[in-house]
Amino acid sequence: MIIYPQETDDNLAEIISASTSISYASILEPCDIEQNHQLKTKSLASVDDSDLYYVQSILVSSSWNKNDDIFDKSEVWAARKTPEDKPTNLEHDENLIIGHITSNWPIDDNGNTIDETVDPSSLPDKFHILTGSVIYRAFSNPDLKERAEKLIAEIEDGSKYVSMECYFKGFDYGLINKSTGEYKILERNDATAYLTKYLRAYGGSGEHEEYKLGRVLRSITFSGKGFVDKPANPDSIIFTKQKIDEIFAKKNDDLSNSGVILNKSTSNDAENITMSEILEKEIAELSTKIDTITAGCAETVKEAHSLADELKESNRTLETSLTEANATVADLQSQLEVLKTEHEAVLSSLKSEAEEAAAAAVAAAAEAKSAADEQLAQARTEIEALTETLAGYKNKEEEMLKKEKMMNRKASLLEAGLEDEAASAAVEKFESLDDTSFDDMVAILAAMKPSEDMKMKKKEEEEAMMPKKKMASEDEAVSALEEVEAEETVELSVGSDETESQADSIRAELVEFVSARLNKNS
Repeated sequence: MIIYPQETDDNLAEIISASTSISYASILEPCDIEQNHQLKTKSLASVDDSDLYYVQSILVSSSWNKNDDIFDKSEVWAARKTPEDKPTNLEHDENLIIGHITSNWPIDDNGNTIDETVDPSSLPDKFHILTGSVIYRAFSNPDLKERAEKLIAEIEDGSKYVSMECYFKGFDYGLINKSTGEYKILERNDATAYLTKYLRAYGGSGEHEEYKLGRVLRSITFSGKGFVDKPANPDSIIFTKQKIDEIFAKKNDDLSNSGVILNKSTSNDAENITMSEILEKEIAELSTKIDTITAGCAETVKEAHSLADELKESNRTLETSLTEANATVADLQSQLEVLKTEHEAVLSSLKSEAEEAAAAAVAAAAEAKSAADEQLAQARTEIEALTETLAGYKNKEEEMLKKEKMMNRKASLLEAGLEDEAASAAVEKFESLDDTSFDDMVAILAAMKPSEDMKMKKKEEEEAMMPKKKMASEDEAVSALEEVEAEETVELSVGSDETESQADSIRAELVEFVSARLNKNS
């Protein structure tokens, strides 16, 4: 079932979802003696079976019941065949199944069967669904058998009632104007759902403003009936049957005027009971009742007159109270109009103030965004300047480190014996050489540096053999380089074959360079 937002706000969602089925009791009593009711042949199945007790009763009427549930005639007509083959029980307890419904058919308020082919638009406003059902009585369990016989006895003495059970998928609202008596149906939807909380089914008073409210059930499915002690539908009728075949022999299947044949005879004397005897007995009983009622009529009429006088006085008092109430209502309506006008003025003022505040907030936000964008641009410019400055500092630092490295390398070469010019040239030439390889080169040069005695001896020899100086110097340099190259074990680099090949190339180049410098200085 659809639950509308207003019903959720009214805390009715759970109770509506849980209340998709209802039941109400129908009194089991003989029909009015002025009415005739017909029986359907198919409903008499197993009537003569000793293990079944056949019962007919009014299941439901197209009416507004005492619980303010409205069985609309179109909905009852659409659901008229759904009760058939459904179970019957005691007091709506599904664990106490006592029988089942065997047939059902519609009848009008005079007891006449309504033709199945009738145009639904021509149906009477009020009609009934009459059901035939059986009660199981052939139980082997003594308790169950006693329960069935007790129920049958209560039906026969008129102390038991029928209670209809049904499910429904939705509902609308039925409204009766309390002043005019006009009846109308209002569709339940999102706009009208506020009325649900006023329905008696959901804890309301059953009234709202000038209207009495009822619940118009939609998409009904009749699910069975129960035998109960509490009556609810005054229009209900019960028919108990023992010798139905005698009824069919009279008046073309019409039921007797009493509308009930009591099933109180035993199986031994049932054949001796005739319809006329039953009617004579009922007429005698009615005559006795009429005499008793007539004797008390005079006193009843007197009491009625006294009660009428009291009601007239009460009515005058109520009319006075109603006039005062109407005046109060008119005053309240006037106050309500004033409050409504004031409320609209306040709402208009608040709306205007809210719009102005919103416009001011938008302008302030735009101005703040502009200022933020300007600050962001300025910050970016400053960051770019700082980045450029840092890059300059980094370049200067690198240049200083490079210069310091070159000076350190030159100093190492000078200490190893190279002249200033040769050291500067070597530093520049081997600038890309890593520190380890450069230190190895310096170690080689240091090993080649001649001692002071050798220098003195060399000087004396040079002075004695000046012409041969150049040749001797060259031979000595070559011999020294070959000796150093053969004995040197310092690795210029560590790694793959490619790295070792590169180191060998640098050594060869270094030997060539040093030899050239030594020859130049000789």
